[in-house]
Amino acid sequence: MKISICGSMHHIDGIEEAQAILERQGWEVETPSRRENKKVLSEMSRDELADEKDFLISEHLEKIRHSDAVLIYNEEKRGVDGYIGGNTLMEMAFAYAQNLEIFLFRPIPEMSYTDEILGMKPIVLNGDIDAIARHYETLPKTFVSSKSPIKLRAVSRAMRHAGIRTTVVAKPTESNVSEQPKNIEETYEGALNRQNALKAATKTDAPDYLATVESGLYQVHPNHNSFSSTLVIIEKAGGPQKVGVNVELEYPREMTDKVPSVYPDLGVLVQEEYGSKLKDPFPYFTNGKVDRLQLVETAVFNVAAQL
Repeated sequence: MKISICGSMHHIDGIEEAQAILERQGWEVETPSRRENKKVLSEMSRDELADEKDFLISEHLEKIRHSDAVLIYNEEKRGVDGYIGGNTLMEMAFAYAQNLEIFLFRPIPEMSYTDEILGMKPIVLNGDIDAIARHYETLPKTFVSSKSPIKLRAVSRAMRHAGIRTTVVAKPTESNVSEQPKNIEETYEGALNRQNALKAATKTDAPDYLATVESGLYQVHPNHNSFSSTLVIIEKAGGPQKVGVNVELEYPREMTDKVPSVYPDLGVLVQEEYGSKLKDPFPYFTNGKVDRLQLVETAVFNVAAQL
């Protein structure tokens, strides 16, 4: 899981100490950019400062959009214990809108907007970073039939957005269809195979939820190339299966023509041809405006909202 740390650059050393602790515990951690230097900012014109702040705000909000939680590092500043500045308050609100956990390193400060902080119901750690791990140990467990970071994060975030806070556990199973399903029938078959195998593999694990995400191609109309599609199956333990299908973006032919003749799927294609770290083809034909996490998260949310 991924957590973004938010706070004043005045406390960047402490933020990076917290980062080291969390990374030792297995978290993927994002922190504010050290690019924000007060001396440099003070020498900028008003327009230059606006552009720089625009970049820094967008950069950190994007980190939160790819996270499961935020840690607000709120040590003393300006004589205020647990100080939370305007920028950090904005980041808290962004996380709150996505129903992510908001952890406060120190107690809630007495400030002009204390009521708003209280309203976001943060989890106060009282300086104990280990309390984050204990929090997740108490949550319902969702087993996911994949080890894909994108699928795991999409399930975690979408379930939270639907009001279900959960700890996501990877339990990869086989689809027994091609790496890149060519139609909705094959995509559905692959998802069902994974979900059934997941149920069998977790009988002794007492999962609270079981989830499968299967991506494939969808031929919408002969006038068009194949579209991306995401099929999701989620079930609460002992309950009925809920299934959803999202049809998304039309793929460029120069991509799909190479699958499976050159690459087993589109994710491998972008890794091999574009050097992508993740198996995500979407940023490469949307000028970075859409990524796979957005699409999968939406598909999962549409199903989780029915639970």
